[in-house]
Amino acid sequence: MTKAKHHSAVPAARSIPLVCAAVFGLMTGQQMVNPVLAPLARELGITELALGLVMAVGASGVVFASGFWARRALVWGHRPVLLISLLGAASGLAVFAVVAQLGLDHALPAPLPFTLVVLSRGLLFGLAWAAAPATAQSYIARTTTGSAERVRGMSMFGAAQGLGLAVGPAVGGVLSAGGLLLPMYMAPVVLLLIAAVLLFALPGGSSQVSDAAPARVRILDRRIWPFLLIGFGLYLSITVVLMTLGFLLQDRVHVSEAQVGLQTGLVTLAGAAFIVIVQILIVRRLAWPPHRLIRIGCLVMLGGTITVALASTALWLALGVALMGAGLGFGMPGVSAAPSLRASAAEQGSVAGLVTATVAVTFVLGPLVGDGLYEVGSSAPYIACVVLLAGLSLFAFSYRGVRGNADSSVG
Repeated sequence: MTKAKHHSAVPAARSIPLVCAAVFGLMTGQQMVNPVLAPLARELGITELALGLVMAVGASGVVFASGFWARRALVWGHRPVLLISLLGAASGLAVFAVVAQLGLDHALPAPLPFTLVVLSRGLLFGLAWAAAPATAQSYIARTTTGSAERVRGMSMFGAAQGLGLAVGPAVGGVLSAGGLLLPMYMAPVVLLLIAAVLLFALPGGSSQVSDAAPARVRILDRRIWPFLLIGFGLYLSITVVLMTLGFLLQDRVHVSEAQVGLQTGLVTLAGAAFIVIVQILIVRRLAWPPHRLIRIGCLVMLGGTITVALASTALWLALGVALMGAGLGFGMPGVSAAPSLRASAAEQGSVAGLVTATVAVTFVLGPLVGDGLYEVGSSAPYIACVVLLAGLSLFAFSYRGVRGNADSSVG
C-alpha cells in the first residue's frame, strides 16, 4: 500500500477545520452572488435559459475537474491545491463583477457580456471551485483513521458546505441593499481573506504527499458505486425540490410575486440550517457507522419529501425542507466516509473526486429534471422524488454492499 508522509506542523484536530474553512468560503462566495443573479441577468439582457447555461457550464467544470484536482493534491500537497482553488475562484468572481459593471454601463457590445460571464462565472469559477471539496475530502480521508473519526471529519466538511449555503444568500441579500454589484465585489474578497488564513495557518508541511502516483478508481468499482448512487439520489432530490420551490409557493400556497423571493429564501434557509445542525450537533456525537447514517438519512429525507408533496402552507413546506436537510445531514457524511474507508491511501484522491463530481452532476440535472417535471404537473417533481427516495431506502437496507466492510478502514 502507498505510504503517506506525515509532516504535520498542525494537529489534525486543528488542520481539518482550516481545510473545511476553504470549502465554507467557496460555498459562501458562490451563494453571496446568487441573490442578485436574476435581476442582474435581466439588466444585462441575459435570458433565464442563458443564465441556466452559465450555471450548467460551472457545474460541468466541477464534474470534469474534481478527480484531477484530488489526484493533484496527493502529488503537490493539499495546501497548494486549496490555495489554487480559492485564488482561481476569486479571480473568476472578480472578472464576473467587472464584466457586470461594464455591462451595466453599456461599455460592452451586446454579445460580449454573456460570453465573458460564461468564461468567468461559468468556466473559470467552476474549474477552480472543483478543487476545494475534492481536496478537503481527500485530506480528511488521509488524516483520519477508523470509522468514527472519518465520519466526524466528513460531518465537519458537510457542515462547512451547509453553513456556506445558509450564510451566503443572507449576506448577499443584505449587501444587495447597496446595489447589485456590492455582493459581487465582496465575494472575491471573502475568498482572498480565507486564502490568506490558510497560507499562514496551514503550513505546507501539514499537507500529505504520497510516495507513489495516485491510483485511479473507476466509477463502477464495486466498493464505491453503491455510495455514489445513494449520494446522487439524495442530492438530486433536494436539488429538484429547491429549484421548484418558488413555483410551488406561488401556485399552491398562493404567495405573491413580491413575497416569493423572501419566502423561498426562508424555506431554503430551514433546509440549510438543519444540514448544519445535524452534522455538527448530532452526527459528530453519535459516532454511528456510515451504513447506519446512510439508512437513517434516506428515511428522514423520504419523510421530508412526502411532507413537501402534501404541504399546503409555507410552514409545512419549511418543515418538509427542514426534514430533507436533516436527512442529507445524516446521509452525506456516511456517503463520503464509506468509500474512503474502502479505498487505499493512493486511491483517496480519486474517490474524493468521484464523490464531488457525483454531487455536481445533480446541480446540472436537478433544475432540468425539476422544471421539466413541474411542466407536466405541479406535484410531479415531488412524487418522482418520493419514489426515488423510497427506492434508495430499500436499496440501502437490502443491498449487502452498503454495509459490507465499509465501516472499517483498509489501513
